[in-house]
Amino acid sequence: MTNTQACREIIARSPWFEGAPDAALDKLAEAATIKSLPANSFIYTQGQKTTEVYCVVSGRLRFSVTSEMGHEFALLDREEDTWLGEPGLLGDDARVLDAKTLTQSDILVIPRHVMLEVADDWPLIYRNLFRHNATFIRFMLELVGGMFFYPLHARVAGRLLHLVEEHGQAVDGGMLIDIKISQADFARLALGSRQRVNRIFREWTRRGLVTTRDDHLLVRDIEALEQEVVPFD
Repeated sequence: MTNTQACREIIARSPWFEGAPDAALDKLAEAATIKSLPANSFIYTQGQKTTEVYCVVSGRLRFSVTSEMGHEFALLDREEDTWLGEPGLLGDDARVLDAKTLTQSDILVIPRHVMLEVADDWPLIYRNLFRHNATFIRFMLELVGGMFFYPLHARVAGRLLHLVEEHGQAVDGGMLIDIKISQADFARLALGSRQRVNRIFREWTRRGLVTTRDDHLLVRDIEALEQEVVPFD
């Protein structure tokens, strides 16, 4: 399979291009390239201007915000078939998030001018992008609401339940999360200190909610974990 054919297959299964004709997919694929990035490489950073859109072909990346003091708040992690960079289609405003690889990753890249040319010819792509952004904004509002109104243990539980939805595998004894994620990662994802998150996991382990198996988290009691997601009194 040629690189162009591989790019076309990736593009064809994207919800951004649902319903687009073959001519549109062909034009996008011909302009696309795939870059291999090592772990901890930035696709873009806060304040950077970008003129491309991207898709995660393989690997895993994290969207985060970093303060001037270097404190990182991890918003969400994403894996294969995640598309990003669409705000750059609107103009040259700087990015407000960091997008960084967590593992070795292959990233598909399409220049902005090609995306706009194709979308202008087939406006249904704009409709698809609108739907994508509406879903993402809803998720972000829910996330911000959780940061304001839920205590740390509830935020950690919510993040853990989200990982179960995306990466959980039913095994003897519960749901095994098939990616490695550290308690330091949970601290970043839940906007808390690693020490406090460690105490939460120790308490959940004592109560039989969560344990580890082969360096992966095993959620033993989904219902009990769901009951942890309660707002401040």
